[in-house]
Amino acid sequence: MKLIEIKREYELNQNTFYGWLKENQIIVKEMTGYVIGPNALEGMETKTNRRVTEDGEVLITTQVVIDNQKIPQLIEQYEKSGLPRLFSSQSQKNGTKRNSNNESAEHLEKRIDILEKQVYIFTEQLSTFIKQSTREHE
Repeated sequence: MKLIEIKREYELNQNTFYGWLKENQIIVKEMTGYVIGPNALEGMETKTNRRVTEDGEVLITTQVVIDNQKIPQLIEQYEKSGLPRLFSSQSQKNGTKRNSNNESAEHLEKRIDILEKQVYIFTEQLSTFIKQSTREHE
């Protein structure tokens, strides 16, 4: 499971949770996102995602995931940290979910637009290729 999903499911305070993970070098922030740190727990790994932007640029992002069976151990260590504000308040949780859903829908709409444009471009390229191939074989 992704760390962001754990944060949501267990209603953890995002700043406290990620701060604790970074401070203990369980995760490390890099230009592409988060990667496992030198003190990563067993069952943690870095997931690399690649996607093509509207401009055709390949965008690489990284996220840390953890084996579902190791999540209780992670949560237990987090709770024992003694840090204040371990969990988000109910009002923050509800607001965050609404915003997250809206942002997610907007992101998906943008992604669909990009994919539709890419399909159109590929269709045009294929059409041109077929026309050229047909002329060459006549």
